[in-house]
Amino acid sequence: MSGSSLASVTNQRLDAARRLLQQATEMDNDWMTQSLESSALFQLRSGLNGLLQEVKTSYNLSASLDLELLLQAANEKGISVPVLNELALLKSNAQSWLSQLYIAYQAALDCQVANQSYAAGVELIGRGSDAGTSTKYILSSLTELVLRYREDAAEY
Repeated sequence: MSGSSLASVTNQRLDAARRLLQQATEMDNDWMTQSLESSALFQLRSGLNGLLQEVKTSYNLSASLDLELLLQAANEKGISVPVLNELALLKSNAQSWLSQLYIAYQAALDCQVANQSYAAGVELIGRGSDAGTSTKYILSSLTELVLRYREDAAEY
């Protein structure tokens, strides 16, 4: 699979998440809003995997799409991959958008209410039902990271 088609798949996931979140803000139905937000989380997690696949292919890493395993594969090759290093820092910070994506995704997958430590009243997707989880912020942060990665990769 070529780099451009990998990028296209990642873009499709991020666009699907954006559209689902837009629909969620237009819903008057709480259960439908929750369903759309859960679907957006799936698309965001899939978009993250798309980015990891782009990195894996670009750096010719032989590891599964797991951040720690990709970092290990890069270390074994003696290379530093800035986007993987940034993701590792984000993952180690419980308040980062990446940590919150992992938590919210796992909670949705396990059919549990996410344990959230957000300020009351924070609603980044309008009247979202996720008690302030910043799903739209996660989308914009992931999109920004993907674009920065591609811009940096294009310079080399």
